[in-house]
Order: sequence, then structure tokens, then C-alpha cells
Amino acid sequence: MPLFSVEGLQPGARVIPQRTGSLVPVGFGLLGRVINGIGQPIDGKGELDAERYVPMQGETINPLSRHPIDTSLDVGIRSINGLLTVGCGQRLGLFAGSGVGKSVLLGMMTRYTSADITVVGLIGERGREVREFIDHSLGPDGMARSVVVASPADDSPLMRLRAAELTTRIAEYFRAQGKRVLLLMDSLTRYAQAQREIALAVGEPPATKGYPPSVFARLPRLVERAGNSQEGAGSITAFYTVLTEGDDQQDPIADAARAILDGI
Repeated sequence: MPLFSVEGLQPGARVIPQRTGSLVPVGFGLLGRVINGIGQPIDGKGELDAERYVPMQGETINPLSRHPIDTSLDVGIRSINGLLTVGCGQRLGLFAGSGVGKSVLLGMMTRYTSADITVVGLIGERGREVREFIDHSLGPDGMARSVVVASPADDSPLMRLRAAELTTRIAEYFRAQGKRVLLLMDSLTRYAQAQREIALAVGEPPATKGYPPSVFARLPRLVERAGNSQEGAGSITAFYTVLTEGDDQQDPIADAARAILDGI
């Protein structure tokens, strides 16, 4: 859906279609593709076959309209299915230090889950890990029904911030089509750190361990966009990885995430 600008104010002024950064691509044509934080393809497979261009911010769902969590979702890992059963529409956190296998666990979910569509957000990870996750963790079978939004660590903080929001927006679109969506974001901590960089750069004072207040305001706004929609519609079951540096469970981001997620 392009926007339009008008040259001049005289009768017969020429109307020029133009696409703005506030609109992002969505649609089933994104399946199997890798895009960056502003919706541009980075996989070398040509232009995206987007069905629509929609605003970055989706519509807010009335909490009383959300369907309750009453159906389990097979995430493809027997230990989780048997001991920590996941419900369709839950928002869960994976809390651990770096290098302990969080990305491998997410990759197993993408390949074996019973969800209709998987949307993966690789936010602030090492660039080397992006290719490895796509080739080895996802594989051809997992990639065929997945959309990957990648913004590695050397991207600007604004790009990392937008990548996390774009990941959620794409998942919202598929939910609106009645699909059961598995949303995997690695990691929520990098999203918070990107917002910290931006806030400190514009002069916002640091509060809790160097994190400005806007960080803790953005986290619930992002997480609350996942979950169930109205009864009979689709759902977003979300897993967010949260880094606990040195296994510090009192890290401010880990502490805030525990308060807004449904389980850990």
C-alpha cells in the first residue's frame, strides 16, 4: 500500500507514489526469506513477494477479547512437551548465559514444532551465528515455513530495535490470518541494550544499573503484542532468550522479563 506525495498546490499537480520506512512487507511470500530490520532481503534471492505493506505498529488487542490459553502446542522437543508443556499463546523466556545452547534449542523448535509458521528474530547476535543458524539449526525443512529477521551485533541500535519490532509485526500478520505462529526472538536483552544506546545518546538519564526508564517501558509493549487473538483466530506462542551475564538472576533486564513473561 504505497503512500502518495503531491508536488505543488496548483490544479493538475502530479501525484508521485512513494514507499516510506513506516510501512513494512508482510505476507506468505516472505516464507523462506531472510530480511533485515527495515524489511529488505539480505539472502540474495531477489525482491520480496510481499502481499501487503503495513504500518510497523499493529492494532492493540483488548485484553478481554483474547482467547484464554487452553490448548497445548507441540514444540518438537519431548522433554519440554512432557515436563514444561507450552500452551498456544504463552510468552516464555529462556534465561541463561552466553554460549550454553539457547540458539540450538530454538533451532530444534523451528524444525519439529507443530506450529503452522515460525518467525525468527536474530537480534544483536554475532554475524557468524546468523548463517550457522539458518544453514544448520533451521535447515531446508525449517526454513521453508519460516521467516528470519536478522540484525547482527554490528548493526546500528536503531536497526536492531526495528528488527525486533518487525519480527513481532510479521508474526501479528500471520496470526490475523488464523495461523498458529511460533515466534522466536534471540535475544530480548539485545533489544533492551539497543534501546539503552539510543536513550543515552539523546540525553535520557540512566536509572537502574545504567538502563534508562524507557527500556523498561518498551519491554512490555513488545511482549504484550504476542499471545492469543480473539476466539477462533490465530495465536502467537513466543520464546524470548534473555542473557544473564555471569548467571546473575538479578540483572535488571532478566528481572523485568520475569515480571512480564508467562513463564521461564
